Amino acid sequence: MQSPRGSLSRSGAVVQRSDGGLFWWSVAITVLAGMVVFSWFFCIYVCSHPERPFSYKLLGRFDKLEGLRRFSEKDAPGGKTMSYKDAHQTFYGFTYENLRQKNAELRRAYITNYDSKEMRPIYLRGKFKVLHARPLTEDDVFPCGTVARCVALIDEDKEYGNVLVEYIIPTKTPPKDMLMPGDIIPLDTGDLKGKRRRYASLLNVDRHKDDGLIFTVVPLSYGEHGNAASGLSIASEPPRRLNMEGRLPITDDAIGAISTIAVVR
Repeated sequence: MQSPRGSLSRSGAVVQRSDGGLFWWSVAITVLAGMVVFSWFFCIYVCSHPERPFSYKLLGRFDKLEGLRRFSEKDAPGGKTMSYKDAHQTFYGFTYENLRQKNAELRRAYITNYDSKEMRPIYLRGKFKVLHARPLTEDDVFPCGTVARCVALIDEDKEYGNVLVEYIIPTKTPPKDMLMPGDIIPLDTGDLKGKRRRYASLLNVDRHKDDGLIFTVVPLSYGEHGNAASGLSIASEPPRRLNMEGRLPITDDAIGAISTIAVVR
């Protein structure tokens, strides 16, 4: 006995509708799986690169950023100490891409409090003379404190113009005192005769217009900083949050101090 035509057509329609539903379910599962994989890689990327402005903001919004640690002289993280001449020799041959990658590593290590054994601080050593200084603002990477642009000193009177240093002193409130042109800043020189040593950690390396290098450093041993000769005293504190959209180097050549430096070849 043959089935009526109507029965066959109805069963065929049921099969077609069933096949169509399976197809769309497959599409939905594939899309969801792709979203899971994307979100997984996205989270790894954000957590692995907190130095990038987008990642830093996102991690801060979800309270996933560890606060910057308040180190002292006794518990400052171990790292490599370089004289300004060694630092110049090391980084002078870096290409733009090499410097960009190195600077990202330096900032990442600072933000994560040097918790990784692979990311230890680089401390800059030497004596530096202040050229000019200004207060930090909310537009800067460090929203409060002071920054001084300095030139390296070979001795008390002779400048090594190939190396400039940005010395950042972060504070919780705007400082009343300011570093002045001519002030001498000794960084981890080992000859401070019992005074506090300034462990100035490297954050950024860039070139300035005289084909030298400018190093941005921040002290990891917080507390009183200043100049004993002038009676200057600034209480430094780690900032609660950084502005990773701020530019580095922080200072510029607008004041014209660099043009007066005798470059040592």
